[in-house]
Amino acid sequence: MNTRNNPQAPVIDNFVSKYHGPRPLTPEDAADYLGMDVKTITRWARQGYLPAHPLGEGKRKFWRFLQGELAEWLVAKTNFPEPA
Repeated sequence: MNTRNNPQAPVIDNFVSKYHGPRPLTPEDAADYLGMDVKTITRWARQGYLPAHPLGEGKRKFWRFLQGELAEWLVAKTNFPEPA
């Protein structure tokens, strides 16, 4: 993509890097990445607690996860110690 003369280049580049990066993760891959159980990952995705993308319709869905979104979620949920 030629973004050299485009004033929106940073926005476009950010979108491309965030959403067209590596393949989406399966629940197993996401569980391995976060160090959690697959059932917990799937339950939290269903409840909307974890950023996830459902594929399919009806009760049974195939869940996929973007590693960048999981990393952002993990940082937001981490309790950092208070500065002294």
